[in-house]
Amino acid sequence: MPGARTRSPGLIGSELPVTQLDKEALLRNRVVTTATDAGPRTAYKMLRTRVLQRMRTNGWQSLAVTSATPSDGKTLTSVNLAISLAGDVNHNVCLVDLDLRHSSISRYLGLPDGPGTSDCLRGEATLEQALVKPDIERLLVLPNLHTESNSSELISSPEMHEIAQRLVLDDPQRIVIYDMPPLLSADDMLAFAPFTDAVLFVVSEGATRQTDVVKARELLETVNVIGTVLNQSDVKTASYY
Repeated sequence: MPGARTRSPGLIGSELPVTQLDKEALLRNRVVTTATDAGPRTAYKMLRTRVLQRMRTNGWQSLAVTSATPSDGKTLTSVNLAISLAGDVNHNVCLVDLDLRHSSISRYLGLPDGPGTSDCLRGEATLEQALVKPDIERLLVLPNLHTESNSSELISSPEMHEIAQRLVLDDPQRIVIYDMPPLLSADDMLAFAPFTDAVLFVVSEGATRQTDVVKARELLETVNVIGTVLNQSDVKTASYY
């Protein structure tokens, strides 16, 4: 069973106890672990390498993951990319749930209840109180449990700016992955764009409509789009990406 959430002061995440992730939840939600088949693990390692190359070249530390519409696989991509990045010994990773209207990272990982992103943005919890240190080396998670109707206002607030700044300035080796809402469902991604270095765009083969992709890419024309992930593809080669 997952461990209890403990609140600790100090450097971000340095004094947090380890929370055991729910292995059944990981398996059920297709989260990549050491027990996962080699195919998916290799695919995410390839994605990790290409993302790291772009981020190192540009000196970027933060990456927002979004899609055109719901159910394209952006959250699973965010979770598995963060875990894969944490497997690189040269980087620490923080995975942040900023899909405040439909938060699901906590469910994907089987985390226990506790304060989250929206609590921090409302001043009802500190960042240290909300962060979780799972039993995956070099990974921190900032989950969210409460649905917020005014999510774009919270995401563009000074409190969010402070959190984003703290996460990157606290550790120059840290990469911050933000799971964002779909572009065509809310204005949250556009409101948050000034706070992140780049965007990873996720589309689902056979599900995402071409017209929606065109609309979404038009909205991202002034943003650093690091690349596009083709999810649910039957292709088993490097062209998956």
